[in-house]
Amino acid sequence: MPVLLRISLIVVIIFGVSSFAWFLLGATAYFQRGMDIIGTVYLVGPGILVLLLVILFSILLIKGWTPTSKEDYAGLSIGLIFSVLVSATLIQSVITNGWANEKIESDTLKVTADQKYEYRVDLINLFQRNSNARLYLKDVGSQEEMYIATEIQSRKIVGLSVSKINHWVKLEPTDNSSLYILHTTAALGIPLEKYEINIETRTSIKLE
Repeated sequence: MPVLLRISLIVVIIFGVSSFAWFLLGATAYFQRGMDIIGTVYLVGPGILVLLLVILFSILLIKGWTPTSKEDYAGLSIGLIFSVLVSATLIQSVITNGWANEKIESDTLKVTADQKYEYRVDLINLFQRNSNARLYLKDVGSQEEMYIATEIQSRKIVGLSVSKINHWVKLEPTDNSSLYILHTTAALGIPLEKYEINIETRTSIKLE
């Protein structure tokens, strides 16, 4: 087998395997969620095709097959180019939100009854095993911004209506200026919960 042909096969095989691995990680958000319908379509289409081409080229490489005619060279060249194009399609199909990048859904920014803080809840990587929630706060007076991690059971959310105006939580002041009570609402689709938010320590404690 000519050296140039051997190198070409190795490069295409590596590219094909890499594109399939990248697709698999992206379609499952690094195995944090199940594959959706679109991902499944790409898997049984371009994904399987790439694997078959990789297997074929690997066999040719192992056997040291050498083209003996112009038709052989033309067919192999077309196969290599086609494999690269299909592999590139797999790579382009990957959406990195939720694993390489965080995917965040937020409710509408509101102001506490004492007019001291603007707030909202951020739901991060919904419908994935690494989903979590945090409370965003902005001091109206100093303009200081902060994020406080909460134990809101975002992984239990199976469906969520997201519109221009959303009311997923309510933050209420207490007699202690540093303590607030965070209530979840029915709009989240999970059992109602409440948390004590400590502004000074920037911590959240679930209340029974």
